[in-house]
Amino acid sequence: MSRAFADIRVVDLSDRLSAAFAARLFGDFGADVILVESRAGHALRAEPPYLHHEPGVERSLLHGYVNWNKRSVDLHAVDLASLIASAHVVITSGAETPDELSALPADGVHLSLTPHGLTGPLAAFPGNNLTACARVGWAAINRYQDETPLQLPHNQTGYIAGVSGFVAAAAALLRARRTGHGERIDASEIEALANTCAPWATLGNFIGGDNFAYGPYGPRERGRPGPLWQAKNGQINYGYGDWGFWTDAMTFLGLDDLAQDETYIPQWGRNQQPQAPVREGLAAATADRDKWELFYGLLDRRCIAGVVQNAEELLTSEHLQTRDFIVQARIAEHDVATAGAPVKLSATPWRLRRSAPTLGQDTADVVARERLTQRADAARSLPLHGIRVLCFTQAWAGTYGTELLALLGADVVQIETVKRPDVWRGAGSPVPPGLRNPQIKQNPLNTNGMYNTVNLNKRAITLDMSQPRGKELFWQMVPNFDVIADNFSPHVMANWGITLETLHEVNPAVIMASVSGYGRTGPLAEYAANGATTEPMAGLSSLHGYEGEAGQNTGGLIPDPITGCHLAAAIITALHHREQTGEAQRIDAGMLEAVAVGIGDAMAEFDANADLRGPRGNRHPRIAPHNIYAAANGEWVALAAESDAAFAALATHLELEVERWPTMADRKADEAELDRHIGAWMRDQDAAGTATTLGRLGLAAARVEPFLDIYRHPSEHFRSRGFLIDVTHPECGTHPLPTAPWVLRDTPEGEIRPAPCFGQHSQEVFEAELGLTADDYKMLVEQGLTGTERV
Repeated sequence: MSRAFADIRVVDLSDRLSAAFAARLFGDFGADVILVESRAGHALRAEPPYLHHEPGVERSLLHGYVNWNKRSVDLHAVDLASLIASAHVVITSGAETPDELSALPADGVHLSLTPHGLTGPLAAFPGNNLTACARVGWAAINRYQDETPLQLPHNQTGYIAGVSGFVAAAAALLRARRTGHGERIDASEIEALANTCAPWATLGNFIGGDNFAYGPYGPRERGRPGPLWQAKNGQINYGYGDWGFWTDAMTFLGLDDLAQDETYIPQWGRNQQPQAPVREGLAAATADRDKWELFYGLLDRRCIAGVVQNAEELLTSEHLQTRDFIVQARIAEHDVATAGAPVKLSATPWRLRRSAPTLGQDTADVVARERLTQRADAARSLPLHGIRVLCFTQAWAGTYGTELLALLGADVVQIETVKRPDVWRGAGSPVPPGLRNPQIKQNPLNTNGMYNTVNLNKRAITLDMSQPRGKELFWQMVPNFDVIADNFSPHVMANWGITLETLHEVNPAVIMASVSGYGRTGPLAEYAANGATTEPMAGLSSLHGYEGEAGQNTGGLIPDPITGCHLAAAIITALHHREQTGEAQRIDAGMLEAVAVGIGDAMAEFDANADLRGPRGNRHPRIAPHNIYAAANGEWVALAAESDAAFAALATHLELEVERWPTMADRKADEAELDRHIGAWMRDQDAAGTATTLGRLGLAAARVEPFLDIYRHPSEHFRSRGFLIDVTHPECGTHPLPTAPWVLRDTPEGEIRPAPCFGQHSQEVFEAELGLTADDYKMLVEQGLTGTERV
């Protein structure tokens, strides 16, 4: 049994996917989660798909997936104030909270998870995945050039914001257990989503100008090959920019001319030369071959690739089955297979302990128990103050996960080597044009926008682990840290002699957390992966794209921040377990599983109904209208009417006949015609003004914001909430950067420090942790063990 939250009661008052998923994650690790429902039931009970296509409060597959590991009580048959008084965590998702929340004990945690947060100009406006994608930039970077902006698959914001909210609530709960201080957390869906694409904007803004191509691929030109190539039995992604064995890979693909082309053999050269010959050559080499033959052939040559797997293929995946990822949930007396644990914890196992409850089934069994309120200490610091993390993370997944810990107050020390800086420092690239300042010394390793976005509040050291003295220094530091984290291939740490067992010989309380493409076990474990290959492998690409077309990768590497969130969640969960038991453990995070959790409802849909979900564009399975419409001056507006009342307000404003589409079902059945009317009206409207007007009328509406401008000139809303703040870096100057996607309302704001320069804190850390003198440090630099310059 998981003992991380076994003594914790969570009261779930949510009516949104994001907050319901946050509550479920507590239940997945042992908490007693009480879902308080009205007579109509939780909102997800009314969301398709339904078991065997038959609507009903017990038949929603989304409800069955997101609300398991909970008990259900009837709101009208319980004393809500007494129930809240017995809770350690209460979760809400509305702009207004019930009066009974005042009964939450002083050491209790209240997580509010809403579309835009509880404060700021947008606080009262409706919002959903469509408008979130418009506000934070995903709609702009997912599109084909000169075509309609494109949302992420419609449940992604909910899953991403849910795990992000869980991270904040679980951290606050850890502090409450230690100090007696509770917390009121104001978390925002759009801020959680913004963190999943912001690094590309910072990169572009550091470069300067408006012609930057945003993310790795988008916006794209229709018809241009890549980032997915069509094989005879599906699609495949080639991570050819990272191929270390170019000649071998291209020979295997039958592209002998490219294999021997000296301009493409160096990895840096591939990024400087025209890409068309490579993309077109790969298209020709792929068309008549089997996607799995290509996949395994390339991976055996240590060249990354990823095939598009749909929900059916995920359910039958040998790798996922070997890792016990596929679970069975009971929905309306039927067993349905779907996604399981996003991360594996050795001593705190994720478990599906109970299927989603029937409406009110536990009302008679749930009692408002008394609990002792802990005495609060005088000081109130950030929730993870005192927690120390020593990490070998780089690029995005691991660095974002540990940045979340740092923003929550942990001391995070990141290890690089003078021979191999973090790849997101842009080794080999010059200082970006938008930053160049001849008045100061600038190291290109310190001026990359991507690195500087996801490493706030950290310290950075360099230490060569290939040398015996480097390993010796590492082992001397281990007793001073709570967590050792890495995102290497599974064999790297073991090759250095670093395992949970060897760590515990010098620090029995240390938690070891690893994140890799496929996890530490299973047939794919030793294969490399990145965000571009994980998107198709985890099924996300099979759902993303324009309606009726083949799936496509998103315009950025979204698996990385998703995995980073789950990594942070797992580490905080392990800290809870250690707090209760004294036992540390091993965390095994695979990007494949963390992302596949976000399409678990699609997996359930296939297993239950044999319906294979594909791209839906900007549509929603239930809601209409729900689309992005062209406005005046080449701009766009995302618009959804999520209720009959909202549509009535829209129809009155547009002078449409409400009676023509009286119900949501009527509107969905006539969606194309409805879109035609709205599109004709919208064509002459100012996007920003119209979105604001419609938002005030109760519509989910947003202008599709130009991507770079969102993070170059932050909105009043993001500024007022302290999400996008000006951060001054010694070599980059001052720029707006995204911070934590929540506000801790009962904790003084912590300092936001810029991402560290290369090796900036080496001498400081070695002196504090090891007692080394300035002369000792100088000798280490001379030996090539540390330093602030790449060698």
